[in-house]
Amino acid sequence: MGTSTSRLFRRFDFKKLCTSVTRGFQCLFYQFVSYFCFKKKTAEDIISSSKPEMVETTTRTFLLNDGEHLESSVFKLKKGWWVELRLGPTLFGRKVTVYTNLPEEGKPFSRKQYRALTWSTSSSDDTAKYCRLHLTAPGSYHYYFHYDDSDTKRGSGYILVEPTLSAGGEEVTLDCLQCVTYIAKLLGPFDTWESKLRVAKETGYNMIHFTPIQELGASNSAYSLQNQLGLNPSFAVNGHTPDIQEVEQLTNRLRNEWKMLTICDIVLNHTANESPWLREHPECTYNLVNCPHLKPAYLLDLTLYKFSLEVAKGMWEFSGVPPAVNSEEHLQAIRHALFGTILPRVRISELYLLNVHAIVDEFQRLARNRVPPLPTSNPPDYSQLKLVPDPQFRRLHATVDLELALRLFNVYRSDSFDEDTRLRRCTEEFKRKLEELNEAVNHKIQGHLVAAVENCVAGMRYFRVQGDGPRIPEVTAKDPLVPRYFTDADESLSEDVMYSSNACYVMAHNGWVMNADPLANFASPESNIYLRRELIAWGDSVKLRYGEKPEDCPFLWQHMQAYVDQMAQTFDGIR
Repeated sequence: MGTSTSRLFRRFDFKKLCTSVTRGFQCLFYQFVSYFCFKKKTAEDIISSSKPEMVETTTRTFLLNDGEHLESSVFKLKKGWWVELRLGPTLFGRKVTVYTNLPEEGKPFSRKQYRALTWSTSSSDDTAKYCRLHLTAPGSYHYYFHYDDSDTKRGSGYILVEPTLSAGGEEVTLDCLQCVTYIAKLLGPFDTWESKLRVAKETGYNMIHFTPIQELGASNSAYSLQNQLGLNPSFAVNGHTPDIQEVEQLTNRLRNEWKMLTICDIVLNHTANESPWLREHPECTYNLVNCPHLKPAYLLDLTLYKFSLEVAKGMWEFSGVPPAVNSEEHLQAIRHALFGTILPRVRISELYLLNVHAIVDEFQRLARNRVPPLPTSNPPDYSQLKLVPDPQFRRLHATVDLELALRLFNVYRSDSFDEDTRLRRCTEEFKRKLEELNEAVNHKIQGHLVAAVENCVAGMRYFRVQGDGPRIPEVTAKDPLVPRYFTDADESLSEDVMYSSNACYVMAHNGWVMNADPLANFASPESNIYLRRELIAWGDSVKLRYGEKPEDCPFLWQHMQAYVDQMAQTFDGIR
């Protein structure tokens, strides 16, 4: 893809964009214009921009206040303005240091690179101190400050510098944008686009917004992309699918001849199940190898799907669950079947529990050859002993810190007059502690499973019973009782796949969690969203796992950067 010397691109920080994805889809689009990759349109524009001009200097003043974090506030400023950061009353008398990732003039931008600002003053009074910033490039810039010798951030915020737009050599202000959306997958053959887009021009729009133009997955959803680097085959003309360069030629004509800007959506946080590169690079997804904490949720998902298949075959009809689930009575019967038969049969909580007898035997073996510690006046703190989950979530493979257990439980006892009695009573007390730990974890997991069943029943009620829902008529393999949360590695539908070499192909679907923090990663080890069935799953796509930096998943970062570079080159903006 060639670049023209008649265009200037704002630096596009792809790493920030992708990192934002692992924290949640919404933060990519925090402000419509903040991630535009805008271009200068003509050589005349570039030449004229280098000429000195007499412009009015505009300065905006921000007061910094202790404990004030303004992440949810947007301060929109124009390129060329100045910003003065001054101390508020709560910071008088403190040694305040302010940092920002707004680079010095002429320096490249890096989202994670901050510099300390220098204070200027016209007197010795704290009210006269200020830091001055020149806004020379559009974008979203962050600042924060701390004071005295502490590294704790005492305040922070963002400054949004608006882009300068031009089309056909004429400047277009943000207030004058008139944007219309075209659903790209419905545009048809590429040679018919211009006539269809002309409608927008003739009706007074000066910006066209496209949904993704890439090849889509089997669901044909506009945002489930199968091939990020290839265009939708439905654009083909006489068997030839256009390439991205041909689309760029079209957007150039729209800009220069029609005076219309273009933007296009990009999708970074999931990919279609059918994406061919997933077979070679399953590490790009949240799967049961790199995320073994999802195994209990997969086992539940698999169990619910197998139950659906049994319902579809009529195997539960005599228990009140026919293949056509359409009444509240059917839902109550499903709840009873899940709590009474299905879940007790699969014993999901065992993936979190320990084998009491095996650990007690090991404790007894070690204690028999270990001299107890000398007694102290302080009573032992048994709460220190915690259950440690098995990293691979195998059944009854959790454990405890046996060295700590020996210090706490292998002790001298006043109620024992020989070594065998002492050892037996120490072991019995240790066993009671293990059973207590198991019971606490089991109670917690059962709470999650109760929530899961209620969420499943609520979903079935909407999709199959309520008058305002789709009223799905029958349970089938294609329309199970509840949506799948994971892809299957094979057709075995066996629990054994969780511990096999194919576990990397059991991939978590992406989706949306109601009333949750969109910046939180709901697939992290700290989250129980999948186990509690709180996800509104998008079954046609899998969630992408970038990690915290490119080294965590090199292929995914490289692949998506190539995709984003293409889109930034082709359109005036991306969303």
